[in-house]
Amino acid sequence: MTAFEQMSYGPLGEAVEAAMPTSEADPIGVWAASLSLYSAAISRRVRLHNRRPVVVWTVLAGRSAIGRKGYALNTATAVLSKSIGGFIHSRKRAGVSSGPSLVDMLSGLELDTMGADGGIDGRCILLEEEWASVLKDQKKCSKFSTMFRNAWDGKSISNRTKKDGLQSVASPLLGFHAHITPGEWAKYVSSSEALGGSYNRLLPVLVERSKMLPYDNKPVLPDTSAIRKAFEWAEEEDRVMRFSIEAGERFDEIRAIVEDRMAELPELLASYMERSAEQVQRVAAVLSATEMKEEISRDAVEAAWAFVSFSMSSVEKLVKDAATGNEGAKPMKTPEDLIRDVLKRYGGEAKASDLLRPLWGKLNASAIKQTVEGMDDVQMWSEKSGGRGAPKIMYRLIEESEEPKQKQVQEEAKVYELASHSKAQPTPSAPVIRNVFAELI
Repeated sequence: MTAFEQMSYGPLGEAVEAAMPTSEADPIGVWAASLSLYSAAISRRVRLHNRRPVVVWTVLAGRSAIGRKGYALNTATAVLSKSIGGFIHSRKRAGVSSGPSLVDMLSGLELDTMGADGGIDGRCILLEEEWASVLKDQKKCSKFSTMFRNAWDGKSISNRTKKDGLQSVASPLLGFHAHITPGEWAKYVSSSEALGGSYNRLLPVLVERSKMLPYDNKPVLPDTSAIRKAFEWAEEEDRVMRFSIEAGERFDEIRAIVEDRMAELPELLASYMERSAEQVQRVAAVLSATEMKEEISRDAVEAAWAFVSFSMSSVEKLVKDAATGNEGAKPMKTPEDLIRDVLKRYGGEAKASDLLRPLWGKLNASAIKQTVEGMDDVQMWSEKSGGRGAPKIMYRLIEESEEPKQKQVQEEAKVYELASHSKAQPTPSAPVIRNVFAELI
């Protein structure tokens, strides 16, 4: 079972899974974005039993382009378009970089809906696709971190201005989803802010491209009628999410696991995980809400724990790589490994032109030939095409079981070649002749 299959759950999980064949995004990235969007959409009337919000804040950490972060968000948005598309379109915001601007934005949304049929609605989803640039500005505001944390906690935030006087939001309904590269994480996610608790409200996940699709690929969107019905259920009346007995017992076990893990880690690394238990509760509540149930099941808790534990592993890698200066870097592959990878992609055998295209900018034709000459597991030969053109160069990856046989053939060929050039010119043995001619054929 893959990591995504372990965390996928309910109608939302089924929809994301059905969308993946026509998406290049990482399924875990699509899942993370979907949780942020959907949890923000249902946050007005769905709460935990302790009245805390159910919003799930996620961050996709991946290298530029090949991380497919934007692709993941676009896929999630498309999947949810028929259920919460109106909310996403009208309530998405970006570029909030100070505490006062955060209060002003949320307060303004509440003021705009005063007297509306559905009552005051301050829901908002911050989508920061260039989070690094916003982080730089947020560091200039001493109030932002505190207000940001309070918003996740569902606590009151306020600000006083000369023009408008006191602006206050009693129960913030703020969703959050952001994108960043591992290198930017190392540069802008500071240790002091982490120790202060600014980042343990976030669930970062490392993402990468799942596949490459043809240029004319057309996304196929799944049936999301079950999600639309669940959203209508969440909007009908106040919903209070509580654990079943089995789910509560499992949640207590997970809390102990998290705290034991934190005790083993350095303080900085542990600080990112201080809210992991509540993150499990929130994710499980959102997943149960997609099934139109106020009781959180044990299965929902297990799926939520799979997602949160994946995030914990991602954080460990991000923080450790940042500390060693290896943020986001992958080990450089040798020319031999590059050639093997391409040959495997072609089923073990390829023409020189086919081998050269994927290696453009890394190895030229001469470098490929020179490299292969020193490789025991790759065979090179020329093959006439039947026309007047030059023979084509072919390469083949030799399986491990073939290597001893290939070496024997090469050694016997050398013996024959030496013998044929000696003065005595001894007659080669029958096995040597048979093997050499078999190889030539």
